[in-house]
Amino acid sequence: MLALLAAVPILLTIVLTVVFNMSAKKVLPIAWAVIVVIGYFAWEMKVLDIAAYSVAGFLGSIDTLLIIFGAILLMNMLDKAGAMHRIQGMFNGITEDARIQLVIVGFAFSAFIEGAAGFGTPAAIAAPLLIGLGFPPMAAAISCLILNSTPVPFGAAGTPTNAAADIVKEMLPTIGITDFEAWKLGLSFISALGMAVGALLIIFVVVGIITRMFGKNKSFMDAMPVLPFCLFAAVVFDIFFLLLAKFIGSEITSLTAAAITIFVLIGAAKAGFLMPKTIWRFESDEKKDKKTEDIPHMSLFKAWIPYLFVSLWLILTRIPQLGLKGPIKSVVISVKGILGVPEAAWNFAILNNPGVAPFILIVLLSIPLYGLTGTQVKEIFSKSANQVYGATIALIFGFGLVYMYRYSSINGLGLDSMLLTMAKGVAELAGGNYFYFATFIGSVGAFMFGSNTVSNIMFSPLQFQTAQLLNIPPTVILALQNQGGAIGNMICINNIVAAAATTGVITIKGIEGKLIRTDIVPWAIYYVICIITMLIAMQLGIAPTV
Repeated sequence: MLALLAAVPILLTIVLTVVFNMSAKKVLPIAWAVIVVIGYFAWEMKVLDIAAYSVAGFLGSIDTLLIIFGAILLMNMLDKAGAMHRIQGMFNGITEDARIQLVIVGFAFSAFIEGAAGFGTPAAIAAPLLIGLGFPPMAAAISCLILNSTPVPFGAAGTPTNAAADIVKEMLPTIGITDFEAWKLGLSFISALGMAVGALLIIFVVVGIITRMFGKNKSFMDAMPVLPFCLFAAVVFDIFFLLLAKFIGSEITSLTAAAITIFVLIGAAKAGFLMPKTIWRFESDEKKDKKTEDIPHMSLFKAWIPYLFVSLWLILTRIPQLGLKGPIKSVVISVKGILGVPEAAWNFAILNNPGVAPFILIVLLSIPLYGLTGTQVKEIFSKSANQVYGATIALIFGFGLVYMYRYSSINGLGLDSMLLTMAKGVAELAGGNYFYFATFIGSVGAFMFGSNTVSNIMFSPLQFQTAQLLNIPPTVILALQNQGGAIGNMICINNIVAAAATTGVITIKGIEGKLIRTDIVPWAIYYVICIITMLIAMQLGIAPTV
């Protein structure tokens, strides 16, 4: 009963957004109000605790809001300076086929940014770039949400996988594990395996969705000519993805595999390898004059300087071995004891936030680089602020909802948090079929938190213990949790709001519900692939036995 009650805010969010097409900025305040009522009456939380942890959640949204604002600001600055047009010209120079551009930018480039930074930055960077290439904003949002799934377990220099491993480290002796690093390599590889198999299909599926929804013929079959190129992209990525996960570790798996893939795909496209015979463009884009290569006084290198700075900054500050990650993360703004509640706190590592650095930082540095006037700069900031406004309410209350779920363990009845109560209810309901639900729990965590990392932190101990009780290898279940959190990002309401805001479609009524309905099928496909891959791996003796 309590598990069902705990699920009410989530179910309400899904129903109102998907069925009734209500916007997230209306739905999430309602869901937050509902969980407050449940927390007070059913969990007997103190009013002060409810207020304090809600405020902590509201403050927590600043991190994501700054990333969105910074990404939009960078896009608008590049557009105003003419750099975006020059970049578009470069990709058109490789190929004008939007399907191939989608594979190179939407998958490979997005995976590179995910590997370096994670936490919503791929869609924030790749989606505006796709728009600059002539993609409809809705198409860019859908593409980046779905394609930013495969590399996610190793995003931000392996943060999600490392988080899952670290949170259960003290439990490993109970299953006979004494070599933590060797065990973590095994977790990395088996986590990567399902994602790699899924990539073989999901890239092509996304291209098909885009041709079906936005093409002149409204046909999935328009994607068929690029099937060989999609498979080639997946195979190139998967080879390095799996080798790195198995032998090197989680930190550079997505980052390096994606970087290699980008160069290989650009070379293949220029050489005409596996390229379609006819060029496919969006109907609206075909009617535009191609002026992208006629921007005066702008070298390709100069146009790319902001993105090169972003990539270099993220690599240098996210890989621990380079020595900058610690100092960058040490600059923290803290608010302790919110409303007098000692445990309620907010910590903001300001320089570690991609919105502040590198996004806003490179925008400021680019003003003299591109010779922007004061009036132009004012227009850029004003336009960006207006674009991010629509996402602000949704994200503030979305984070408030998440914090209520997380900290409802502080109650007068000694109950588990609503989050753990809900997860245990699923485990009890599943029983011997729990194996098939582990990925679902990971996705629920990502849906709620907008983060594979946080999903892993919250649910990995529960998944580990439940696996032990049911005599299922805990490492296998942790990998499924990790994969579930990764694919759950494509249907997470906070990520959807962020993608909608970044691409400018946030103003469309019911856009969140439409994006969820579009993304749910690819999510389900990936879900099934992860389960089947793990079953086969277990049968073949590839998967860990503990």
